[in-house]
Amino acid sequence: MFYGRSHELDFLNQKYNTKQAEFVVLYGRRRIGKTSLIREFIKDKRHFFYSAVQVTDNVQLSKVSELIFDTFGKSAYMNSFEDWEKALNYLGDLSEGGEKIVIAIDEFPYMAQGNPSLASVLQKVWDLSLSHKNVMMVLCGSAMSFMEHEVLGEKNPLYGRTTGIIKLNELDFDIARQFFGAGNITEHLKYFAVFSGVPYYLQMINPDLTFEQNLLKNIFSVNSVLFNETEFLLKQELREVAQYNAIVESIAHGDTRLNDIFMKTGIEKTKLPYYIGNLIDLGIVRREFPADMKDKEKSKSKSGLYKLDNGFFRFYYAFVYPYMSAILEGNANIILEEVVTPRVDEYIAYEFENVVRRHVQRWAGENKLPIRPVKVGRWWAKDQEIDVMGIDLHGNLILGECKWQLKKMGLNHLNQLKIKAENFDLNNKKVYFMLFSKSGFTEELTQVAESEETLILCDYSGEEVRIIKA
Repeated sequence: MFYGRSHELDFLNQKYNTKQAEFVVLYGRRRIGKTSLIREFIKDKRHFFYSAVQVTDNVQLSKVSELIFDTFGKSAYMNSFEDWEKALNYLGDLSEGGEKIVIAIDEFPYMAQGNPSLASVLQKVWDLSLSHKNVMMVLCGSAMSFMEHEVLGEKNPLYGRTTGIIKLNELDFDIARQFFGAGNITEHLKYFAVFSGVPYYLQMINPDLTFEQNLLKNIFSVNSVLFNETEFLLKQELREVAQYNAIVESIAHGDTRLNDIFMKTGIEKTKLPYYIGNLIDLGIVRREFPADMKDKEKSKSKSGLYKLDNGFFRFYYAFVYPYMSAILEGNANIILEEVVTPRVDEYIAYEFENVVRRHVQRWAGENKLPIRPVKVGRWWAKDQEIDVMGIDLHGNLILGECKWQLKKMGLNHLNQLKIKAENFDLNNKKVYFMLFSKSGFTEELTQVAESEETLILCDYSGEEVRIIKA
């Protein structure tokens, strides 16, 4: 099944419909849905699609040649092209006098491994031939560092040839829900918090099983694909995997500052920024700053916190990686019952806040809020924290509180939020308060929201968010 990616599909179709040659680079972490996106895009178009494998250059060229002949008619004079230049030119010639042809190469880094000069060959063919023909080239890869440095980097042959770049990220919550079947938001959030927005992971969920059964089957089983998924991903992209494992586990357990990570891992402070930078580039870690901090202050600030930017990684390093020996010995049920179950709501609450912030960003873009914040994030200072802060171009604020609990949110939560608002200079500024609840709101608070223009309640207890405002 193919869900979402409407923005990316629209972009690819816009490129396809131009009257010139197009060269698009598509990349992203493994399992993120790149191949599915390409297949969805080319399904109704004349195309050549090849997914590279890790073989020698001669074998790779032979496989490409065989696929070309099988797709467009076997040559009576040869079994394989002599070189890549002839193969690429042949594909380009197929566009003459007809509709645009899409030449899509998946996992291009595997081809380049077997032939380091392939990028130079492609650059030559593009400059001399393909760029003047009715073709659309799509290069795709999962090796993030290779695609960014060896394909898109300014010192490499293909630099400046691309006419479009798509870095494919995870699906957001509202799209991911389509994988879960029927159910309310809170039930779906449990799955999203663990399996994240990676389509490959989401496809493994069986709606006929309970949440706990899905965890046992797909993550805690030593024979499941996801049991070793993080290790495979790190090994694909990075050396010194032990160092990265230590850092990710440290952050997963709440060590958010550089010194805390140093104390937990013992990795030299001078090397830590390098390792963490690589994890940030991969989208596994992010550095978070208070929402009201100006961009120019961030580079000099020491107040940034390191957080894991992927729900599956957070879950794995909090609940699987530390208990690997017990799980390998057949005690997955014990880990699930005695470690995961008591802490899972606290874990989901964190992802609930992330989903809420993304909703606020989306609602702002749809003009559904009283102000239109251009920055949405979290705020903290000393012993105080605000789950959601939105700031518009004029300095007006949205301040929000999230509660993932069985108890309804009441007037006390609004009062506490108003006290926190005293931290900010609100002269000539508007401030709106938003409360987000898993379990709804007390009648008293609901009545206040129906008359107080600056208060908005967002109830996440049903199948869709219910918004209560004056």
